[in-house]
Amino acid sequence: NSGTMGEIHYLDLDEQLPQLRLLQDYNTTAASSLTDTEVIRSTVAVYVPIFVALFLLFLLVRPCHPQAYNPKKSFPALRVPVAEDPHGRLSWMWEVFDVPYEDIREQCGMDAASTVRILEMGVKLSLVGVFNSLFLAPVYSLMGDAVAAAGGEDDPVKAVSLSNLEQGQSAAVATTVAAYIFFVALMHWVDKDFEWFTYHRHAFLSKRRVQNYSLFLSGLPPEMQTNGAVEEYFAGCFGDDAVADVHVALVIPNLEKKVAKRKALIPKLEHAINVLTVKGETPMHKTKFGVGERVESVPAYSKENEDLNEDISKDIDCINAMHLERDRCKGTSLEEDVEAPTADGTAEPLLAAETASEVQKDVGTTLLDSVRPAALADTVLSGAVFIKTMIAGEDGAPRNAAFVSLSNLTSTNLARQAVHNQEPWFCVPTEPPMPDLVNWKNVGRSNASKQIGELISLALTTLLCIFWTIPVGVVASFSSVDKLTELLPFLKAPVQNYEWFANFMALLAPLILVVFISLLPYFILAIIKFEGLIEIETMQHPSLFSKLAAFTIIQTFFISTIAGTISQTLNDVWKDPSKVLQTVSAALPARSAYFIQIIVVQNFLSLGIELLRISPVVTNALRKVVSNALGHNLTEKERNETFLGLRSLDDPQEYYFGREIGSKIILLQMVLYVYGCMAPITSYFTLIIFGLLAMGYRHQFIYVYPIANDSGGKLWINFQRLSITYAIVAEIILFVVLTLKATFVAAGLMVPLIVCTILFDLYFKRRHYSVTRYLPLGDCAVHDHCNESQGMTNEWLKDAYLQPALKERVVLPQNCPEIVSVSGQRGQGQRTTPSGDEGAMADDYKEKGNSYMSSKEYELALEQYSRAIDMSPSGPSAHIYYSNRAAALSRLGDYDAAVEDCKKSIELEPTYEKAHVRLGLGLFSRGDYQGAVAAYEKALDLNPTNGDCFNYMIRAKERLGAETREESIEVEPRNVCGDGGCWDPENFGKSQSSF
Repeated sequence: NSGTMGEIHYLDLDEQLPQLRLLQDYNTTAASSLTDTEVIRSTVAVYVPIFVALFLLFLLVRPCHPQAYNPKKSFPALRVPVAEDPHGRLSWMWEVFDVPYEDIREQCGMDAASTVRILEMGVKLSLVGVFNSLFLAPVYSLMGDAVAAAGGEDDPVKAVSLSNLEQGQSAAVATTVAAYIFFVALMHWVDKDFEWFTYHRHAFLSKRRVQNYSLFLSGLPPEMQTNGAVEEYFAGCFGDDAVADVHVALVIPNLEKKVAKRKALIPKLEHAINVLTVKGETPMHKTKFGVGERVESVPAYSKENEDLNEDISKDIDCINAMHLERDRCKGTSLEEDVEAPTADGTAEPLLAAETASEVQKDVGTTLLDSVRPAALADTVLSGAVFIKTMIAGEDGAPRNAAFVSLSNLTSTNLARQAVHNQEPWFCVPTEPPMPDLVNWKNVGRSNASKQIGELISLALTTLLCIFWTIPVGVVASFSSVDKLTELLPFLKAPVQNYEWFANFMALLAPLILVVFISLLPYFILAIIKFEGLIEIETMQHPSLFSKLAAFTIIQTFFISTIAGTISQTLNDVWKDPSKVLQTVSAALPARSAYFIQIIVVQNFLSLGIELLRISPVVTNALRKVVSNALGHNLTEKERNETFLGLRSLDDPQEYYFGREIGSKIILLQMVLYVYGCMAPITSYFTLIIFGLLAMGYRHQFIYVYPIANDSGGKLWINFQRLSITYAIVAEIILFVVLTLKATFVAAGLMVPLIVCTILFDLYFKRRHYSVTRYLPLGDCAVHDHCNESQGMTNEWLKDAYLQPALKERVVLPQNCPEIVSVSGQRGQGQRTTPSGDEGAMADDYKEKGNSYMSSKEYELALEQYSRAIDMSPSGPSAHIYYSNRAAALSRLGDYDAAVEDCKKSIELEPTYEKAHVRLGLGLFSRGDYQGAVAAYEKALDLNPTNGDCFNYMIRAKERLGAETREESIEVEPRNVCGDGGCWDPENFGKSQSSF
């Protein structure tokens, strides 16, 4: 220190060093040791404003961009009645809660309804936690002083938690009382939710869905590996009329390669035709991966597609012939007569079924074994065919699995619950996935390979859980800024100097942990592929949910809790080992601030992004840029279809129920269970988050997400199993904490609650879960009788589970269904007449569409009618295809497209009465009552006895008169209903006779 006149004064460091160190410690503590209150305040200050900004932006853009935020009204293929009213800019926030569960179940899916119910259950439990806080907070803050006694800073969050009660303090009994209130309420609502779920689950199982009438039969013995053998067995069990369709899976790798090649070729051919017709240019390409000679694309691709269609048709014929031959060679049929000698030496016909019945009585074997006495010969035959197929590279060998569709619900539910073979792994029935989601490469895997795959999956999951502990434990250990600066000393200086940096570092640990959680589903999804599931592995698969939920709780919750607690208490325990129990019992409740950080970071940010649909909107914009750059924008179809994996807005991604529930809602629920009584402030945060999630996802399910892979609420069943288990775990944790705090009375009172919850869990596992798996037989009989009275046929079940490679012999480009000639010359405005095969295939598509209409599966009906039109757009029945598609479009609410199809039908066949009637319906629904009257009058000119049409013409005239107020219409009452009953637009399409 330099003074005046060159004098130098020396500082006595020995005296001042302790004071300097004290000052440095104070500055470090002030800058880096954030209290729980400050940590929560910093988290809220960062993420809540971000969510509010995203939410306000969503409110602003939602009415202006319905294609992005209400695709279920904007696009005909997605349209549902529940999405017709988007409500106001703000009113939707409470209007979505008025939509009943029945409508959500029917139009958004059972999984959507179940998810909404789970979120609303979280709201109710959070309200119970808030109620408990009204007496817990005063008890903890007024009767406890442990935080201040330990020399802690003023921390309101800790002051109203169990940490603030001193060792052995009797006030901890209030925690036990709160636990009884909370968990008894939980068990009561779980019981009520089971009633709700059982009702809706059975309603779902009674619907006319292919899965509800089908079963997957794995482990077929060799003598059962033909369609005829399986059909024969089930006909023997349930009657000749019980079997609607049977398909034994086949090994067809060569055919599948050709079909995949054709599937990749069709978009190229369609684009080449667009270039030729729209741009007027002759598209060219190089053969042999772009290095061969240049050829004209349209004739080259057309020739290649023609050859593939021919090869595929021949292969399908050969495979079918081989399968029929195997059916013919298989032992004695149940219907085949057997000669039985009589007393006079003559032969008397005796049904093989009667001999089988006698053998059944004498030997006591199963029906399957009794009707298959030549099992050894069948085994040799099946093995020989399979070996020949594999060695020769031919297709057609049977797999040991089949899909069976039965004609009624009673037979289906009985077949699913029955034991079909005395061998444990033979003929095992299960519920099949949706036809489009069958993972055909796993169909027919042997039981041994599946068991090995499950063991590999379990081993890999265990290893992942072990190794995942390392990053999660490290992240949890520096959940406080002090621990982080100890681990990374170079951060100490900026933490001390900049308050904003210290706040940012306090938010870093939960943010990193959220990133880890978001990556986890992809690792688990890769692992479950080893299990050999017959359903395509998706982010909403029940197996993914179960593993992800367990992983989330073990890693995110327990490892974080243990690692963070040890990290926070290690120094204190080292200094005074006698206070280990006191230190740990105070640190465990104090971890609530860390988990509040996690759930705020995880849910506020993701919900804002979800509502704004940032990813789909950006993906759609990128798709347009890429399509324009690559010239894939010549037609409306090209401009709007998904391209190179980039989805358009009219093809929204399905909601990943398994991933979202398994990683987010499970953690949110566990935090509420554990800390709702130890740190009451947690309940306020979970109440806000559950409420926002319930509102937000009701909106998304109603207006955005289509029904894709609806499991029928299976995820809800798995969730409730885990929920009760986690409630027991939370009670045990609370018991341990109370014991560590030496409040033995409060801890002892927790034991009866734990026992009651365990008994509650065991009680529900006895029968409740099994009741939700199947539709009661009494209900089955009622629905079967109703279906029979309505004249339901089995046509809609035909070929639903036929392997995709066997379904379509001929595929043509949609923009030129008559297909251009090999020379590339198109007819001069002339349409070609379809061949007999194409006309027959078009009629098949029409019949399938009619079946889907009768079962109210209008999207599928629309698809089948469109295929019929593509196959035969100008054939003798084309006017029927257009008219029927108009009916499907009307049921989906796309009246504009329905009107256009009706006009096209009338253009092809002006005397087709139904087209005029449906045109009237479409115009009436659009509000064009004058046009509707004209259409109905034309229909009546063609058929004056159509009383249905007459009645609705009167209705249209009444609407027209109400608008114009210029004339009154006097009509004479008339009752000339046709044979099919009065035609009603609201009920149109329910009867197949309408087509």
